[in-house]
Amino acid sequence: MDTAQILADLRAQRERISQAITALETLEETAVSRPTAKAATKAAAVKSGKTAAVAPPAAKKRVISPEARKRMAAAQQKRWATKKKAAKPVAGAKQVASKKTAAKSAEKRVVSPESRKRMAEAQQKRWAKKKRAVKAAAKKAAAAPVATSAMKEAAKA
Repeated sequence: MDTAQILADLRAQRERISQAITALETLEETAVSRPTAKAATKAAAVKSGKTAAVAPPAAKKRVISPEARKRMAAAQQKRWATKKKAAKPVAGAKQVASKKTAAKSAEKRVVSPESRKRMAEAQQKRWAKKKRAVKAAAKKAAAAPVATSAMKEAAKA
């Protein structure tokens, strides 16, 4: 079969399908008193011969006037004020604090000078120990090549 013949058959079939869709949509429109915008858009696309659906028009951006913004701001401030007023504790009510709030409200702890001195000495000891370990590792690494070269000379002899 020729490619041109296949294309002609497919186009004819597409036309028959489009006509059937249009007929069904018109039946649907007559059943409903007011057709939806989507159905009208589809019908227009089919009638014009387009196969792809036409995109609906973009919604316009809403603009709020400055007076309306002020009214909205005042209303929101009023809502927050009532919420804040409701959250205030009653004067005669007993206050119950949780452990977390009690710890936060407690006075800040201070380390005594003696404790600071002990902590500093302990830290210096840790640093000295680490420094000695680094030096020992460097010394061991430096001695290793000498030992291996001495062993090679002894093996040759």
